[in-house]
Amino acid sequence: MPQMQQPEKQTCLRQLLSQDLEKKLTFPKIPRLLSKRGGTTGWFSFFFPVLLFFCLSWSSCAHTPESLPAPEKNSQVFEADDKIILKAITRIFKDRGFGEPKVELDKSRLETDYVDQGEWRTKAIATVKKISRKEREVTLSVITEQKSSSGWQPKKLLGKEQYEKIFNEIEMQIYREWYKAE
Repeated sequence: MPQMQQPEKQTCLRQLLSQDLEKKLTFPKIPRLLSKRGGTTGWFSFFFPVLLFFCLSWSSCAHTPESLPAPEKNSQVFEADDKIILKAITRIFKDRGFGEPKVELDKSRLETDYVDQGEWRTKAIATVKKISRKEREVTLSVITEQKSSSGWQPKKLLGKEQYEKIFNEIEMQIYREWYKAE
């Protein structure tokens, strides 16, 4: 088995560690009441926790930017095919003035562009997830933002009742899409 080489000269780190630091460093004299034995050990054991406390309390007061709240989402289950549901949601968003939404059939996702109205803008996102052979879960998120001096700030305007009204419209539009197909 090969033997490890021993360095001929001590490295700088090794020299630093092997020095007697207490002899070279001078610390202020502390009253004997604050330390058990006097000298540097008592000084260090008294001031280190105090210094650590102030550093931690000071850093906790540092300003951290607020994270943006997650957009409000609501879900409802429908008994229809993905394509029919996406057609119905597309029609509802067009009727509500969102324009032509971008539909991703492979991801079963639908997203509109922002609609600007003065200092407000609104965007809608819908996803369809297969639960069973007949049932699909539709998750709807309507994002509303208000313009401010620092940019667009998200605001929560829609409640559960408004989402229920939209889901009722979607359900009625699903029946209309079935009727058109026949």
